[in-house]
Amino acid sequence: MTLPTDIFFTSVDAFDDDPKKYLNDLMYQLQDMYQQISQNVNGTIRNYADVDSSQWIPTLNGSTPGTFTYVNQTGWVLRQGIMTEVFFDLSWNATTASGDLYVELPYKVTKSNNNPFLGSILPSSITFGVGATFLNALALPNTTNLEIWQCGSGIVKSNLSVPASGGIIGYCRYIGTSDE
Repeated sequence: MTLPTDIFFTSVDAFDDDPKKYLNDLMYQLQDMYQQISQNVNGTIRNYADVDSSQWIPTLNGSTPGTFTYVNQTGWVLRQGIMTEVFFDLSWNATTASGDLYVELPYKVTKSNNNPFLGSILPSSITFGVGATFLNALALPNTTNLEIWQCGSGIVKSNLSVPASGGIIGYCRYIGTSDE
């Protein structure tokens, strides 16, 4: 949630010279403003183990969509204003997806002319392409896609093709769009 940049209080004239009604309304508006500020400063954290309705269960997909048979599917989101951090631990033993692998993010990434939102990936039982030695995550602007890239010294980075099975533990911090 983003905070308003202006605060408008109801005029005292709207309460027909009733100071009690005016003070009650003012108190309500100030409490609401304080709650918004504290939620933005403290952030909100969600994971699928929470009992509230705003759960996030991380999911994988490929540029050619399909289904994954998960062995482990754990995720958390920390959101402070529009700053968003995702943490996930995913493993699977079968999939019908193909193409480039990505994690579906809980909030849309802000628009950008470049790709400034890079995350870390710890792979398990995943075969890399020739010369690749590690994986990175890239939150694509104006999408909800966290692409998985294979990288290494002296090679051109490239999208990781959907493996038939494997595991990834990851993290990414990005700027989301407002009030989703």
